Amino acid sequence: MTDVFVSAPGKAFLIGEYAILHGAPAIVTAVDVRAFAQAASRSGVETPIVRCTRAAVADALERDIPSLGPAPSVDTRAFAPGRRKLGLGSSAAVAACVAAYHLRRAKPDAPAETLRDEIFARAFDGHRAAQDGRGSGADVLASVYGGSLSVRLAGGRCAIESRPRADWLTIGFVDAGAPASTTSFVRAIEAARARDADAIEQGISQLAQASARFHAAFRPFAPGDVAAALYAELRAATLLHNDGLRQLQRAADVPIMTEAIETILAVATEFGLAAKPSGAGGGDLVVVFAHEPAALDRFAVALQREHGLALLRHLRPSAPGLRFEAREPATSRLAGFFKLDIAARRAAVAHAAGIEPTSFSSVDIGALGLESADNLIENVVGTLELPFAIATNFVVNGRDFLVPMCVEEASVVAAASNAAKMIRAGGGFVAHADPPWMIAQIQLARCRAGGLRAEEAAARITRERDALLELADRAHPRLRARGGGSRELEVRVLAEDMLVVHAIIDCRDAMGANLINTIAEELAPAIERITGWAAGLRILSNLADRRCSHVVARVPPSALCANLPSNEWTADAVVERVVAASRFAELDPYRAATHNKGIMNGVDAVILATGNDWRAIEAAAHAYAAQGGRYAPLAIWRKGADGWLEGRMSMPTAVGMVGGATKVHPAARLALDLLDCRSSAELGEVIVAAGLAANLAALRALATEGIQRGHMSLHARSIALGAGATSDELEALTEQLIASGEIKHERAIELLRALRATRR
Repeated sequence: MTDVFVSAPGKAFLIGEYAILHGAPAIVTAVDVRAFAQAASRSGVETPIVRCTRAAVADALERDIPSLGPAPSVDTRAFAPGRRKLGLGSSAAVAACVAAYHLRRAKPDAPAETLRDEIFARAFDGHRAAQDGRGSGADVLASVYGGSLSVRLAGGRCAIESRPRADWLTIGFVDAGAPASTTSFVRAIEAARARDADAIEQGISQLAQASARFHAAFRPFAPGDVAAALYAELRAATLLHNDGLRQLQRAADVPIMTEAIETILAVATEFGLAAKPSGAGGGDLVVVFAHEPAALDRFAVALQREHGLALLRHLRPSAPGLRFEAREPATSRLAGFFKLDIAARRAAVAHAAGIEPTSFSSVDIGALGLESADNLIENVVGTLELPFAIATNFVVNGRDFLVPMCVEEASVVAAASNAAKMIRAGGGFVAHADPPWMIAQIQLARCRAGGLRAEEAAARITRERDALLELADRAHPRLRARGGGSRELEVRVLAEDMLVVHAIIDCRDAMGANLINTIAEELAPAIERITGWAAGLRILSNLADRRCSHVVARVPPSALCANLPSNEWTADAVVERVVAASRFAELDPYRAATHNKGIMNGVDAVILATGNDWRAIEAAAHAYAAQGGRYAPLAIWRKGADGWLEGRMSMPTAVGMVGGATKVHPAARLALDLLDCRSSAELGEVIVAAGLAANLAALRALATEGIQRGHMSLHARSIALGAGATSDELEALTEQLIASGEIKHERAIELLRALRATRR
């Protein structure tokens, strides 16, 4: 039969994760991280969950296990970005994938939907057996059926009662920073029940009541509903749930409500939001419920800035359930990619990304015709071509990305790909992004000496905040319909005779320059009337410090030392030298400028490829680097407690996926298709990952062999090409240039003449 490819989502409990074990209903939602199963390329060690699920399938088919054939390979990297599991039910997703894989092979003609119930039954049995009969199985239901489900245990099995919807709610997830064990928690509760049954029953009763109240509020609006009242009931249910967990924590003496969780709940309360841990063990995650996207974003901004805890924007609820896929999942690990010719590279990328090979006509010579170029800018006389390349090996938040880069400098793409491979060995990049907030600036100048003082004018503007934000929304009504719109209004006194008003606008997936400028123009006359001051400049700020992307990476020393002479460098020495190079940039602005230039090698290359504004990104990056009053490095590297190299970087990423050149330029459209980002925020995360990879490659080279060895070999190829070497002369001439130690155009001409004379 044909190959079988299966994927299944993770899960998060919205309510009832422990109460379900005691007869109460729960609501579980599928989240948009997926496990992928396919035929294994080589046999490996079967995990208990795979072994038990295979046994359950074999029993149902009345076969022995070997007759099923080899176990599939199941990729669950998305569940553990950076090698830390987030408690999203990876074992349930694995069970669903394994059951579906074997049942599809056994019943190749069965319709997917009719097979789904059987898949659940076998996955449930295998999952329960692997967990010694513990757990509700709600996570398996979510993986198989998807969406949001109200579930209950009945007759020893978990069953769907309904598919509740609350479209008026915005749901987000926050990483609480530490793993939790459901099994350990359940065992601790059972032991505590023997000591103090009344205390445990009190906590369980509160959790059951909370689940019932949550169910009543988690529904679509009905006639006569008042939004505020329905949200207040849902919020009360989460508060009751949290009190029940605290009661169990006291009775069982287990760390359910950790300090990080309590911090997240406190900030949610400050912003009037509902929040609770997600998971029967307290959970690695906190789920947050907001009445609108703007409220969730304001909470997320405060949580990140004040406590360093991140809203995980790539986790989305109500994801589709188990799917039989048409092809294997995309991968960025293309071994030997650089050795292929262009046609073979195109074929490999098309296969890996699942796009048509003909798509690469968008980056053929002349794809941007003169007529199109003439419509893009003024006074056109031609076009400038840049190489369009693919950086490989990138994994960001568990997803593989083939990263398009446009750059003229040799070694940038190769170096970024090599560094991404090192970081891949440590679990890949872990990234998060701020909401896509941009700043519209309105400059105000005092018209006359007798006018309002600066502080008085600022106070008047602040009092009219709500009216001004409403006016900003009227300037772009469709933006609000897409979930964006005005968010904040700030007034800054720059001098006794000058103010600036900042309107903070959520641009969604647009870069936002045009809409921000429109809003600034719309607000200026109203602010003039309020203050009697004269509006001057009305334009966006490119210091998009409200719209940053943040990335961290860990590199095992063994990966960092790959391809270095083992007799010259120890792993620990390389880590120490990279850290010392990072500290050099932290202490010296002259070094920091070059440090950041290396970062922008990777960043700008992706910005150019995707048709975004590299000048805006450059301006923002360097202004952001100097915000502390002294120019500083964007990326920092340290040695972790386990000896691994750890890097982190933040920078503004005002990038778009709609509008401008992203829709006009054929190469930009191809780049965005290759990346397949789900939002501009995810695009920003990939871009900063490319920057951090470029930085790691540069620091490793500088700290060990020196930058010239690798760079000059690629530079020699460019010089050889410039001298006129043909494809069959290129390698030989490059080698001769490197051997001569004189990589110059004139020397290349001499060597090429000699090479051709010898061949004749």
